[in-house]
Amino acid sequence: MKASTSLARSLTLALALAAGACLAQAKSVPGDAAIPVVELMPLTMKHEADLKLSAEQIKSLDDFRKQAMPGRVGVQKKIVELRGQLRMAILDNKPTADREALMKQIADAEVEHFKGRDRCVEHLRKTLSPEQFAELTRLYLAGLR
Repeated sequence: MKASTSLARSLTLALALAAGACLAQAKSVPGDAAIPVVELMPLTMKHEADLKLSAEQIKSLDDFRKQAMPGRVGVQKKIVELRGQLRMAILDNKPTADREALMKQIADAEVEHFKGRDRCVEHLRKTLSPEQFAELTRLYLAGLR
């Protein structure tokens, strides 16, 4: 079996398993596949007064946003561009190796995006009090339902 065929089958199986898991957990795990895995910063800004953020917390979050935003926006743009390339590669019946290379690039970019979101949540967890973070989490999860 060729390595590219094996990769394609592995990707197909992984996607099928992920889709099945998503359907099985749909009632117990809030979420929406169309949004990032976790996106707390806009909600934090919207509820700044409700969360009773201190001036120091506001500055820390502002500094983090200014530092992280260019990278996040760049990764999101890269994902959109790669998905468009993959879409056309599939429709144009490009060689399997070309399509699989694009799939790998998309997967790598998605992981990079997830890591960025994770770093953001970790910064919020360190910056907010446990009570503030719990309230932010409650607001976030309530908005997913």
